[in-house]
Amino acid sequence: MKSFFSSVVTAALCLCSFAFVSCNKNENKTPDPLTFSVTKAEVEVGKTVKVTVKNGTQPFTVKSSDEKIATVKVEKEKITVTGVAGGTATISVVDKNQTTGSFTVTVKAAAEKLEFDKAEVTVGVEKEEVVTVKSGTAPYTVKVTDPAVATAIVKEAAITVKGVKAGTTTLTVTDKDGKTGEVAIKVE
Repeated sequence: MKSFFSSVVTAALCLCSFAFVSCNKNENKTPDPLTFSVTKAEVEVGKTVKVTVKNGTQPFTVKSSDEKIATVKVEKEKITVTGVAGGTATISVVDKNQTTGSFTVTVKAAAEKLEFDKAEVTVGVEKEEVVTVKSGTAPYTVKVTDPAVATAIVKEAAITVKGVKAGTTTLTVTDKDGKTGEVAIKVE
């Protein structure tokens, strides 16, 4: 009987220690981090980008590592990041259960516009007028929105606009680096 009692007590102690070890493992499990529709986002200055939280429990709180570069707000699982200035910021997100996650956002400066010696050209039919590009990097390419009204050719930074018929159109100039600018054309 003493041996039986000793065996039962030993078995009970083994079961209890197994239960404690088993509970301990479940309680200490770290929750999976929050995940998002992107791991890296890009946005231009003055524009917004939307990112979705793919897991976690609402409500979410969000914070930008640098609000001089990007600001952030959240509504339900939708995060809206607004570009403020060129650079990179980290967006940190925490859910109701204190589960965390983050993603980076790169804010690109708005593309520079080319500058010209005049914003508008008025030219007669069969007459020419020269517009000079004051910024950007050669070579330049030119395109007239309505070539039935005016044509343009470029040589270095000088653009010669020739009137074809009365009307208005726009001259678009692009430089080597992809910067663009426009000049309004009026043919009389």
